[in-house]
Amino acid sequence: MNVGDPRGSPSPYPWAIPLVKRMVPTKAELRDHFDPQYPDFNVEYPDQLRADEFLNEFEGFVKARGEGKGAELPAFVLLYLPDDHTSGTAPGAPKPAASVADNDLALGRVVEAVSHSAYWDDTAIFVLEDDAQDGADHVDAHRSIAFVISKYSPGSADHPFAAHQFYTTVNVIHTMEELLGLPPMNQNDAYAPLMAPLFTGQGNQAPYKADWRNRENGLIYEPNPRRARGGEASKNFDFSRPDAVNAALLNAVLWQDRKGNRPMPQPRHSVFPAKRENVGDTD
Repeated sequence: MNVGDPRGSPSPYPWAIPLVKRMVPTKAELRDHFDPQYPDFNVEYPDQLRADEFLNEFEGFVKARGEGKGAELPAFVLLYLPDDHTSGTAPGAPKPAASVADNDLALGRVVEAVSHSAYWDDTAIFVLEDDAQDGADHVDAHRSIAFVISKYSPGSADHPFAAHQFYTTVNVIHTMEELLGLPPMNQNDAYAPLMAPLFTGQGNQAPYKADWRNRENGLIYEPNPRRARGGEASKNFDFSRPDAVNAALLNAVLWQDRKGNRPMPQPRHSVFPAKRENVGDTD
């Protein structure tokens, strides 16, 4: 085993970790351009182990660069950390809070490794959710989080920079294209404004240090109890692939897990009118 801390050590997780089959490319263009040992979507496979696999390969590039062997990190790397989808409150599966904490720590470890390497000088990391899982926030139901991380980010650890421009995934794609020296694919990305304000720092952002507290306090290892609220509904959810679950039902389970009987707020749609599905009690 090439994952775990230390590698090959007994699993600290109370649920069974799925055995990973060798991944195969779904498109011919991906042949020889992906890691066949990197697990695909499976919410019971910890993102810590995905981070382990990525860091194993990344450390190989760092070592080769340091030894002048000419092996360079690819100009574009897509990293998939899906566990913040959660398993709902299915009995014995990771708690929603455990899944989200696992996802956060895995991302933090990746940023820590990259920012402490020689690649920090010319690397930008864009962090996007797969989607917002139909989860409305207090401003508008179309919003989702995004992070742009680089040595040239404005702000500081004490005063993070928040951009208030209207950006979409197309803006992210156009910004990546510009950084990679690639032409736009079509008019949609060609006319999407670049996310230039996020690269106006002085180039002196300090390397990041991951926060390990949710591993040390055991949160990432906590399973759902046998009679968790929403557990019966969660057992029937389809987590075999992204977005197979009815998002409204999963949202209701996750809301009840964190907020109990407090009513779910009505989503605000300032662009299109909302059509709310009444899911009732998920049990």
